[in-house]
Amino acid sequence: MKVARREFSAAPETAGEARSFVRDTLRDWNVTRGSDDIILLVSELVTNAVIHAETTLELIVRRLPGAVEVVVVDRVPHRAVPKAGPLQVDTSPSTDDTRSGGLGLALASAIASSWGVSYSKEDKAVWFRLDDEEPPAGPTSRTSLVPPLPVRSKVRSRPEPWSRLDSALAAKLSLPDLLDSTVDVARTVLGGDAAYIALATTDETEWELQAAVGLTSGQWRPFRSRTEETFPSSAPEPGPVINDDLMIARAHRGRLAAAGMRSLVTAPLIVDGRITGLLGVASKRIRHFGQTAADRLQEGADRIALTVERSRLARVELARRASLSFLAEASDLLAGTLDEQMTAALAAQLTTSRLGKWCVVHTTSDLGVDRLAFATHRDENTTDVLRELITAIIPQEQREPGQLWQPEELAEAGMDDELTRELAAGLGISIPLMAHGRSLGRITIGKAPNEEFPREEVDVADDLAQRVSSAMENARLYSDQTFMSEALQRSLLPAKEKEPAIPRVDHAVFYQPAGERNVVGGDFYDVFATDGRWCFAIGDVCGTGPEAAAVTGLARHTLRALARENLAPAYIMHRLNLAILDENTTTRFLTMLYGEMTPIGGPDGGKGMRIRLVSAGHPLPLRLDKNGEVEPLATSQPLLGAFEDVEFFTETVEVAPGDVLLAVTDGVTERRNNEEMLGDEGLTKIFTGCSGLTAQAVIARIDRELEEFAPGGHTDDTAMLVLRFL
Repeated sequence: MKVARREFSAAPETAGEARSFVRDTLRDWNVTRGSDDIILLVSELVTNAVIHAETTLELIVRRLPGAVEVVVVDRVPHRAVPKAGPLQVDTSPSTDDTRSGGLGLALASAIASSWGVSYSKEDKAVWFRLDDEEPPAGPTSRTSLVPPLPVRSKVRSRPEPWSRLDSALAAKLSLPDLLDSTVDVARTVLGGDAAYIALATTDETEWELQAAVGLTSGQWRPFRSRTEETFPSSAPEPGPVINDDLMIARAHRGRLAAAGMRSLVTAPLIVDGRITGLLGVASKRIRHFGQTAADRLQEGADRIALTVERSRLARVELARRASLSFLAEASDLLAGTLDEQMTAALAAQLTTSRLGKWCVVHTTSDLGVDRLAFATHRDENTTDVLRELITAIIPQEQREPGQLWQPEELAEAGMDDELTRELAAGLGISIPLMAHGRSLGRITIGKAPNEEFPREEVDVADDLAQRVSSAMENARLYSDQTFMSEALQRSLLPAKEKEPAIPRVDHAVFYQPAGERNVVGGDFYDVFATDGRWCFAIGDVCGTGPEAAAVTGLARHTLRALARENLAPAYIMHRLNLAILDENTTTRFLTMLYGEMTPIGGPDGGKGMRIRLVSAGHPLPLRLDKNGEVEPLATSQPLLGAFEDVEFFTETVEVAPGDVLLAVTDGVTERRNNEEMLGDEGLTKIFTGCSGLTAQAVIARIDRELEEFAPGGHTDDTAMLVLRFL
């Protein structure tokens, strides 16, 4: 919009000066259509002001979209303008600018698209508006009320005031464009200085400003107000409301008053008996609007109500779908981690991508101690400042948007630098993370100082907080279960530092459970010393989990107790089989290789070792001699925990210096690559290439070969025991 204004004194030559000013202005604006009519009306209205007001006057010309508006303001509000009489156009040449009568207003009524008079305590304004529309063709058309020949002109019919709005509705504009067009047309039709439109929120309890014209962005940035402030419950049916003085108004009207507006008229948008929006026009003059203006504004509101509501509902539906999509994606991502720290980081990053400028996640321990888990800001340079602020002053729970820190709090904490104050000036919320009545922490979301925090985003944040709470609870449960499982697993395996040193024997062990960390494996090994003997065992319990761990613990501790009684390996297996059958009610079977080593030719074992062993359903051990030959070293016997009436026998073998003994569980031999299984032959081939390697190097070689054969890690519990005789 373009505006030109000038003050004139009350003098005979004022009308001529005003005509020149308007003519130059219209020429600068490239306005040609109707310019003669505008200059004629200006001359008449200025002449009336000079004659009847006899004060300085102000001439204001505005270039509006599709129209030109002219306002003549004098300083005598108590003196009424002359009454407009019937139009008698005299086209005879005249230069007399001191004529009297009501011709000016009669011309305004006949020529202008709209016109009016408004009063305030300080001034009186007469205005008119002339549209740029083409006049209807035919014998009644004209280009000016000042024809070249002295003939009487016929007055064209006044256009429909809401015709531009009808055109916008017919064009099926997007909702933002339609709202912008509506406020522009409404201001033009009512001759106001500003106009705005607000739509009801989802719950229809508040207004949310959507478009405005005639106000700066700072004056009309989106805000909310309660519906009952506009239409009190005691009022009859909702209808247009006129406010003659905004200086004493409440709610958003007070903001308009601060912007220089003095009067306001509003009309509700009503669909199916529900108030779905509010259309308002404001003026800088007090008592600018009367009942006619209010009725006309209500007419415009009624025209757009249904279309706007349909568009609004469509936009709400799109926003709802976007929110559901965001929450679904967040749920998938949060479900993909069972680490509490990772959950906090993921929640903060998701939040800043959709809801806020920054986000902080605190966790609360079982003792009620808050800890900063993660903090992030869209501007990475501000993240450190945010972390310092959130550490110094932990915000309290706040579910409704508002400032999280007050200036006095910042000053007291010594954090009142400019960047920190700017960070704390934005709106924010701090939502607790709860699960089954237990506090897990809090998620805090903040906006930039010039951003709003709509109710819809608060609702999405609440929903996201519930998902974060669930994910964080699952992460804690998983962490607790993993800790217990690892502690139980450690109790079922010998401590590395407690493994005995066996004279002239280099030994190494390997154990890797399959699956999740919180599942106890079913494989185990043991190496221990008794009176003059060194014992070793490797076993595999059917299945995993606590029940398998119970069998593993029973087998390991029973084996050690029986071995210290100097019983034969076969009898030890017999007693262990009975113990498992007595204690195991879930049909958990156990395979085990158990052996005892004693030096040949004296305590130093310089001539090798004599081994007494039993392989109870377990994969047979392999011996690699110094010539690179590999052979099984025992005979397969019945497994443990399956049958009561079984017999075991002890086998005795001798190994020489340079021999290597390998014992594994079926996690090695049953390693699969699609349909192909490694098997005993594959293991034998790998073991054959381990000549000259240390015990630990043998295990490393086998593990590497297993990965090359079937990439992807161990899919079954895997245990290996290597004895290299020196």
